[in-house]
Amino acid sequence: MTDLSNQEGFTLVELVMVIVVLGILSATALPKFFSISSYQQQAFFDDTLSAVRYAQKMAVATGCKVQVSINANAYVLNRPANRSQCLSNTAVFSLPVRNPATGDTSYTYSQAGVSLTSNHSTFYFDALGRASANVLLTVAGVKTITVVSETGFVYGL
Repeated sequence: MTDLSNQEGFTLVELVMVIVVLGILSATALPKFFSISSYQQQAFFDDTLSAVRYAQKMAVATGCKVQVSINANAYVLNRPANRSQCLSNTAVFSLPVRNPATGDTSYTYSQAGVSLTSNHSTFYFDALGRASANVLLTVAGVKTITVVSETGFVYGL
């Protein structure tokens, strides 16, 4: 004969309670982890930060100014078409910078539904990597990118 008093396991009440707790967690917490807008915001922030850093590095490497233009939820990188304007204070930034990742003829990016604001709509980096102004870029109203004019240091928070 088998002694049933020593058997171990979960009661039906315990199993139902675990299912209820998992249901509550899946209904409240999981959607926060899978929100597409937070991924879009982070991707746009990372891409914008990389583009501004690339603009500074390109200005130093080529010895020619590189301009960053901010418009609504997009940015564009340009440089002077004429090499003689590289050091000029009146440079005309008409030549699009190639995107090094995709090979596209212009380095421009935007993200629908994610805002990009700046205290300067345009600024540039010179051949020494310095920025033309202290710049504060804000992505989606929460993440910030700061450019220090004296050094050209670019960092994000």
